Amino acid sequence: MVRQRYEFDTTQNAIIAGLATRLTIIGFVCFLVGLGVLFIIFFRTGNLFAMVVAGLAIAFGALAIYAAQAFRKITTTQTRDIEHLVEALQTLNRVYNVQIAAILAGAGALGYFLWNLPK
Repeated sequence: MVRQRYEFDTTQNAIIAGLATRLTIIGFVCFLVGLGVLFIIFFRTGNLFAMVVAGLAIAFGALAIYAAQAFRKITTTQTRDIEHLVEALQTLNRVYNVQIAAILAGAGALGYFLWNLPK
């Protein structure tokens, strides 16, 4: 059985390209904020919490840029749009899995901190 190829039209490609651009912008902003926190706060004060926040911002930024690149492939190649779309969605799914894990770890750390406050 021969699999039929699908190609998104110009309007659909514009929507996907817009998403890729926004993901790239958000990724760079997160990445730069993370670097700023790392250099301005952590290296000046040695605050471990600042290092964790910086690390998460840098990781989230890099993952958003990675996801954007996967979406951009859809608009810059021919005859493999569906395969690239599935790859991009898998990448975006990984990004959100990492964010969910970070949120759960943060909630656990906050719970531990609150539980151990002096009474």
